[in-house]
Amino acid sequence: MRDFDTDKLLIQLRLGDEQAYEKIYSRYHKRIYCFAFSYLKSRVLSEDAVQVVFIKLWENRSSISSNIKAFLFTTTRNHVLNMIRNQKGKVLKSIKYEQQKTSSSNQPEYIVLYSQYQAILDKGLEQLSEGKREIFNMKSNLGLTNSEIANELGITIHTVKSQYYQASKFIREYLSRHAGIKTNKAKHS
Repeated sequence: MRDFDTDKLLIQLRLGDEQAYEKIYSRYHKRIYCFAFSYLKSRVLSEDAVQVVFIKLWENRSSISSNIKAFLFTTTRNHVLNMIRNQKGKVLKSIKYEQQKTSSSNQPEYIVLYSQYQAILDKGLEQLSEGKREIFNMKSNLGLTNSEIANELGITIHTVKSQYYQASKFIREYLSRHAGIKTNKAKHS
């Protein structure tokens, strides 16, 4: 089912309407930021990614055919992956700086423990295929529905459900083995 408001915004955007552009920015910038952050783990790099993506939206406005949301998320994913590949040192340095900023010795023990668990979770996520990791992040971090994910990635809802189930199962078992986090569904070996 098409969203008439989004269709209208797309038409206005193609015509160069800056107010339509601002509405699209207002509607999507936080979700794009969260999506970029799920990969980069850096506030600064994620904010930069949002700016680049919305610049590309404006520059390519006349060629966007039907789905603004898909364009934004695909462009974000491609930009972030290119950033990681081409500027690995800069990305890692920024992530390390962000982590050091948040893990001072004055913090309560639970915050330090949380960052340790987050590091273990990140290692587990790295072991997932790119597709499963992306679906897991879109559903878990961005709160997108199965149909939104399927629409954005151009896959079936069944594929989304299956990939998310497999990713979740792997992560539960990984956390059980490596972080001592036991869940009802995790199988112990």
